[in-house]
Amino acid sequence: MKTRNAQEIAARYNTVKNDIANLLGFFECELSKERPVLDWSSIGTLQKVRGDLISTLAFISGFSEDQISETLEETRVENPNA
Repeated sequence: MKTRNAQEIAARYNTVKNDIANLLGFFECELSKERPVLDWSSIGTLQKVRGDLISTLAFISGFSEDQISETLEETRVENPNA
């Protein structure tokens, strides 16, 4: 019984992990689309998504949201044209 339970847990874990990977691919696809920036709401939408992603990464990684934000800032300083 424990073996079956362990197998079911592993299978569900892998399913969710693959779903997350696919969702990240969908994000990449959406971000690659060229969209006109007509007003500030476009920026606000992306800022909301970024904040949610920071929170989610903090939740699963053990890093604080501030640490993740600082890393993003350092990346922007190191790669100003990226």
